[in-house]
Amino acid sequence: MKGAEWDHRQRTFRLEPVPARSEETSPEINSLARAPLHLDVNPAPRTLEPNALARKIVFGMRPEEAIAAAFLIPTTWLTAAAHYFAPEAGSIGPRFAGGVLRIAVAFACGVILFLAARQKPSPGSPLHALREMLPFFLCILIYTNLHDTIGFVNPHDIHETLLAIDVWMFGVEPVLWAEQFYTRDRTEIFQLLYMSFALVAPAVPLVLLFQKRFAEFRRAALSIIVCFYLGYGLYLLLPSAPPRIVLVSEFKKNLGGDPLFATVAAEKAFSLLPTDSRAAFPSLHAAVSLLALILAWKYTRRLFVGLIPLVLGLWASTVYLRHHFVVDLIAGFMLAPIAYVLAPRLDAWWSERRRLVFTPAENKKASPEGLA
Repeated sequence: MKGAEWDHRQRTFRLEPVPARSEETSPEINSLARAPLHLDVNPAPRTLEPNALARKIVFGMRPEEAIAAAFLIPTTWLTAAAHYFAPEAGSIGPRFAGGVLRIAVAFACGVILFLAARQKPSPGSPLHALREMLPFFLCILIYTNLHDTIGFVNPHDIHETLLAIDVWMFGVEPVLWAEQFYTRDRTEIFQLLYMSFALVAPAVPLVLLFQKRFAEFRRAALSIIVCFYLGYGLYLLLPSAPPRIVLVSEFKKNLGGDPLFATVAAEKAFSLLPTDSRAAFPSLHAAVSLLALILAWKYTRRLFVGLIPLVLGLWASTVYLRHHFVVDLIAGFMLAPIAYVLAPRLDAWWSERRRLVFTPAENKKASPEGLA
């Protein structure tokens, strides 16, 4: 190549300045001609920085999926620790084996969710419905594992304080006061009302999904899921056992004679929970059911009317069946509006961060958002 020399140190060609051919050449062209030109024959490979890769992984998910992962990973480790700690401590607990099984189911749901997201299912298709409802199942599975793991994270219980607050407010502990109303039939009714939570919690999103009101479904579902996870965070910060454990020596009566169908089912379900459960404050039964009423009032008034008796009975059942102090319910009532207000703001912020992460750098530099 004429006028070019190989620079062994820089591994580039160096082109010698080309002299001006005539006096009419402009000074700008002469200055360019005198400047050496370097051609890099070994450009550095473009790599993704670890922080950028992490942002792409996180914001490639929806907020409820990312939060689920943040809870699922540590609870997996803690549940495994509980599984192996129980035999060493000499305690018998099939719940720990159940916890490991629930973790396996949660991971299976996560894999299905990932595969469904890659398929990009069209709205209204069965795969789309499956993907939209799986985050519900994930947060419920994480909830069941928290029963096994909270004691490993935070041993500082607050249930004695909650008991004192209840007595200060009412002059008596309402859970103990309710013993006078125990009957076999009444207990069966309250067991059914308590278990109706499994229908109340997803009721509004399911109706909206069935009606193909996908935007409203998204807002309602995210609000309820955010409410669950806010409650989980408070469980870890403020561990509290339910009255059925705290006041076990104070009860004078059982819940009502020979159990019927609902009571038997409830007893089998609670037998899978650890005897030292610490997931009672706030009451998510109160929080999520109140939030369901708020969402039903906003999106589907007919459902709101149908939910009222179930929700009122559900609240009463938590005290009657010894699952919560009244102060637990009050905290749940306070949590519901917080989740309702926070969820759409979280979704908007997440969408903006997602847009910035996945927008090419040259486009971000040209926009005000790219300067942040």
